[in-house]
Amino acid sequence: MMNREYFKTIFLIPKIPEFWPVEFAIITGNNPMDVKLPDHENDLRNQKLFDKIRDKVFLNIIGSSPDRSHQEHSFALTCSIQEAIQIGEEFEQRAVFYVREGMLKLIECSSSKSQEMGSFEDRLLLG
Repeated sequence: MMNREYFKTIFLIPKIPEFWPVEFAIITGNNPMDVKLPDHENDLRNQKLFDKIRDKVFLNIIGSSPDRSHQEHSFALTCSIQEAIQIGEEFEQRAVFYVREGMLKLIECSSSKSQEMGSFEDRLLLG
C-alpha cells in the first residue's frame, strides 16, 4: 500500500533549470521502504545513488512535505520509466516520481502501477 503522504509531496529546487526535459524521473536513496534512517546513512545512500546515475542527473531536488517537516534529497534525471523503476527497486524505494510533458505521476516500484498527480509545476517551489 502506498503511503498517502507521497501524494502531498512538493518539490524544492535551488534554481529553475535552463530547460526541463520532456520526461524525467525524481529518485532518492533516502529512507528505504519508508524506514527513517539517520541523516548520515541517507547521505551515504544518496552518494551511492548519485555515483550510479551521475551522467543522467540534471538537477538536485528535494521532495518535501507541504509543511517542510519531512524532506528527502533527491535527483532529477533523464531516463525511461522502466529505468526509473529499476533504480528505485535497486535502492529499495517504494515508489519514484516521473514527469512527462509537465504532468507528474507516482509509480510504485514493486508493481509498476502509476497514479497521476497533476501538474508538476504546481508542486514546484524555489527554496
